[in-house]
Amino acid sequence: MKLVRYNPFNEPAFWGNSFNDFFNDSFFKSKTNGSWYPAVDILNEKDTVVLNVELPGLKKEDICVNIEDRVLTIKGEKKLEGEEKKDGYYRKERSYGSFKRSFSLSDDILIDEVVADYKDGVLKLTLKKNTAKEEVKQITIN
Repeated sequence: MKLVRYNPFNEPAFWGNSFNDFFNDSFFKSKTNGSWYPAVDILNEKDTVVLNVELPGLKKEDICVNIEDRVLTIKGEKKLEGEEKKDGYYRKERSYGSFKRSFSLSDDILIDEVVADYKDGVLKLTLKKNTAKEEVKQITIN
């Protein structure tokens, strides 16, 4: 009998319907478990990194931003403000539920100097870079 190494990635159950779901517009917006994924634009500038996170319909009190072990985490919850049960709905695409996005920060980000602003449904995080140049020290070879 020939031994074959087990590879979980070869199992159809592992992949499920992920490939087809990727091309479905709702893949990024809403999942059956009530979570959703806000869109994030990341701009790498000379002295800063700017993250613009789309969070329409949220109040700033519903958003939590923290940094732990050089991982920036943005989380919150969009609550359904009153459920209407009408027969007139053809399709309901607005997403509700909790979300969580995490980003690893490079060593040049000054985690004590992060600025967060929230306006018109967009959370803007400005992360300052350490721009101090490391001095190059010449080593003399004996």
